Amino acid sequence: MPSHTFYIPPGKISGDTASLTGDELRHARVTLRLRPGDSARIIDGEGGNCDARFESLGKEEARLKVLSRRTESEPFFSLTLAMGIVPGERFEWAVQKATELGVSAIIPLITERTELKAGKPWKRLERLRRIMISACKQCGRARFPHLSEPLALEELDPGAYGFAVAFWEDEGTPPLAGLAGGGARPDTCLMVVGPVGGFSAREANLLKGNGCVLAGLGPRVLRTETAVTAGAAMLQYMFGDMR
Repeated sequence: MPSHTFYIPPGKISGDTASLTGDELRHARVTLRLRPGDSARIIDGEGGNCDARFESLGKEEARLKVLSRRTESEPFFSLTLAMGIVPGERFEWAVQKATELGVSAIIPLITERTELKAGKPWKRLERLRRIMISACKQCGRARFPHLSEPLALEELDPGAYGFAVAFWEDEGTPPLAGLAGGGARPDTCLMVVGPVGGFSAREANLLKGNGCVLAGLGPRVLRTETAVTAGAAMLQYMFGDMR
């Protein structure tokens, strides 16, 4: 079993040959000090998963021979995370853990309490994509989540999913765990998590009116990134592959 995993886009894999460049090449040559003959695992972000062997490692490009291929199937439960934008590394940490937990899509969400306002440019997407790739390599996932541009809460469409839940810490909100019983299991789910300070009452009512179930995650008030991790794990246990 290859001990090192590398991301190579589908366009750089042709027949039984793959080309490694850029940051992934530097990691292989400089950090790992790999040599011709060393084995590797290749993921292409679209479900492609290959066992391979390094044939050459130059300064600009490494060539690998593909030894076997398999395809990671689409998940039978597709979980989309819409998360209020939070500052610094907290959003990055949440994206990393959501990726490891099998989230299929991530929507950075603009709300009343986020610093980013609708129409303003956001320069973090490329870094977040690199974090997602690293998380997929770590957890053995060959199909990357879709990361969208930031979206205003008002533009979110909960009705497009089989089940939609928004976490709100208001007293009296029913617990998420109590929503699992009865009815058919959804094959698509939207999980909405607020930013620092949570959702306003107006936003919670908007989400509910648009088709979201409002739910809680227990008696404690959780940070945004903690709620993302706890909620994703619970939903994957209730409806997905963490059983």
